[in-house]
Amino acid sequence: MHWYSAAQLSSPGTYFRTAAFCLVVAVALIAVGRHQRRTGRGIFSPAAPVRVGDALLPEAPPGKGKRVAGRGYLFVGWFLVLGVVINVINGIRAARG
Repeated sequence: MHWYSAAQLSSPGTYFRTAAFCLVVAVALIAVGRHQRRTGRGIFSPAAPVRVGDALLPEAPPGKGKRVAGRGYLFVGWFLVLGVVINVINGIRAARG
């Protein structure tokens, strides 16, 4: 046995399911992060104009905090993409051996 060989901890299917889940979450976080970084507005509450009675209240200005949060979402999303790559590699190795 070589020093770099490791025991198989999971089945290949487990690695591929984990990779698929990480990919779905990563795509969602990257989409939300890109939207918030670009616009400075949240994706679920875009701060559109609101009508109260006869008056139309203007939308809130874009916030720097939303842009920073968007960068955070992007960071976590790309980190999960790295997890996808690692899980796919481990799944292939588990399927071979």
